[in-house]
Amino acid sequence: MEEVSSLYNSKTKCPVCESSIEFTKVKSRSIRLIKQDTDFCPWYEGENPVYYEAVICPECGYGAHVTTFEKINRFEKTKIKEKITPRWKKRSFIGPRTIEKALEAFKIALMNLIASEANKSEVAKICLRIAWLHRYEGDEVQEKKFLEHALRNYKMAYQGEDLSEGKFDEYVCMFIIGELSKRLGKLDESSQWLSRLITSYSDPNKKNLISNKLIETTRDLIQEIKDMKANQSNEEASTA
Repeated sequence: MEEVSSLYNSKTKCPVCESSIEFTKVKSRSIRLIKQDTDFCPWYEGENPVYYEAVICPECGYGAHVTTFEKINRFEKTKIKEKITPRWKKRSFIGPRTIEKALEAFKIALMNLIASEANKSEVAKICLRIAWLHRYEGDEVQEKKFLEHALRNYKMAYQGEDLSEGKFDEYVCMFIIGELSKRLGKLDESSQWLSRLITSYSDPNKKNLISNKLIETTRDLIQEIKDMKANQSNEEASTA
């Protein structure tokens, strides 16, 4: 009996060159989440939808996260046409993706964001996903490199962008900055950001804007950091 594919192709129009293109997605009924790391990295059984989140136009080289592919303004289009398309070698990204093909697609999306001078929050989102892909393949050096890139851009987004709308608001931004700082061993900095989030939650005017689950995870991370610091102190004392 022929195995039914968990993938399908969807059609859209490239907002830069206006070509009709296809991109591959994972069927929702085939998505089986096993667990999620505290930086929101999902782990799946079977086909991993993260591999397919970067959509690439095979004709002009425009690429972006699937949720923002069609959200591009005139200035950004001009930058893509000037900096990406002239150097683009036409190639397809439809069909099953290996982790290497997924990394290639995400790095093209990242190049597009940099070329179009996109919001730092979008740059950070793509860098974080590249870090996840390296985590999947067990490459800790490259994972750390892109976590650093993500952290730096999330900080700039927090300082310079309006994060008052959408799922990624200033409170989620605080959390992810604290979480990534912890992963990178910046424990004091992590504590400061996570404590700032707890302080915001204690404000009656802000409490309803922050999910209880996010606060629970934040408290767990703060305790984890305290334990890590205590262990470090004990190790230093034992070697003194």
